[in-house]
Amino acid sequence: MDPSVGGCFWLAVLTVAALSRAQELNPSGRNVCRAKGSPEVVCCPGWKQQETDCPIAVCQGNFTCKVNEICVRPNECRCRHGYFGANCETKCPERFWGPDCKEMCLCHPNGRCADATGKCTCNPNRWGPTCNKLCLCHYGKCDQETGKCKCEPRRWGPTCSNLCYCSANSKCDPKTGKCICQPGWWGRSCHNQCSCNNSPCDQLMGRCLCKEKFWGPRCEPCLCVHGKCNPTDGSCSCYPGYRGRYCRETCPAGYFGIGCKRRCGQCKNLQPCMIADGRCLACEPGWNGTRCDKICAAGFYGEGCGEQCPQCKDGHACNHINGKCLHCNPGWIGTRCDVKCQNGTYGENCNSVCTNCINGLCHFATGECICNKGFHGPLISSEIQDAGPEEVVADHFLSSASVTRHSCQLSDDM
Repeated sequence: MDPSVGGCFWLAVLTVAALSRAQELNPSGRNVCRAKGSPEVVCCPGWKQQETDCPIAVCQGNFTCKVNEICVRPNECRCRHGYFGANCETKCPERFWGPDCKEMCLCHPNGRCADATGKCTCNPNRWGPTCNKLCLCHYGKCDQETGKCKCEPRRWGPTCSNLCYCSANSKCDPKTGKCICQPGWWGRSCHNQCSCNNSPCDQLMGRCLCKEKFWGPRCEPCLCVHGKCNPTDGSCSCYPGYRGRYCRETCPAGYFGIGCKRRCGQCKNLQPCMIADGRCLACEPGWNGTRCDKICAAGFYGEGCGEQCPQCKDGHACNHINGKCLHCNPGWIGTRCDVKCQNGTYGENCNSVCTNCINGLCHFATGECICNKGFHGPLISSEIQDAGPEEVVADHFLSSASVTRHSCQLSDDM
């Protein structure tokens, strides 16, 4: 057997089984009986299953019901609602309804009853549950439940007794009698035609209510290609992304928005942004946002701000474009601030030079002379000792700026 055919077969079996389980009879349901010699439950003889009960009577064989009959109990028929007689062929008189026409119609003589439910359908001049209330509508029909009038054309008022005085270019409000003009007409009775270049006008005064792209007292055509007309003088207010007297020109490359006054952000490969809202298709490294006008959040850099910054010293931020550390502590250099000053240099960006640190090492950050074991200091070097008082003062200031003049002397206990 084809595997696909076999799969369909078992699927059908499972579906039938699920349906049968869903329709299992309720042992305590209506007309449900125990099967003889079996624990299973079935419909009692003469009854048919519907969902989990057996409420449908069966009349079959010689007991099959005729056209206007219904089966009420196994093999027992009676006339359908609204019919009576030996062959159930005669409709109930107007005053009766229901099985064998035994129910009295409460609507009579002001209405008719439905054959099955007895619900009233009132005559045009009556309303209410039993059609016992008189309809007061002079030129209209009553709502059968509320009694409210639905007036005929050209009539208005609670009882539709008032005549409308509206022209053929309008319709009458059935509550107030006010004329509601059709588009293009105005006046109390809607006799006057609007002169507004196919735009509507105010119903009372005839003032033009210009459609979009029209302006002025007579709704002249608007010449603004990508903008709106001033309703008074027809001047153009351009949509974002356009400029010029008639809003024909788009924003130049690099600009967008109302009046083309805003600059585009850092769109990738210098592509222009959207002229209306400044959106970019993609951003240059180090920028994000729909307009590429926001730098990467602190701690991130690069394409789509997806790269994480290196650990710059003291938590300093890195460059949002290339990830290089923007600032290093004194004594450190490199893109990650992880390289100490070398070759006798120290301080900010290793720009200062150590000199005359005798018998010791120059500190890479501060430039102070750290003496070797067995030496102490600071002492002024022999070069300074041989100098005059003014030269010593000058050298002192020089040492505080860029050059260290301290040296280390041999300790007395050596």
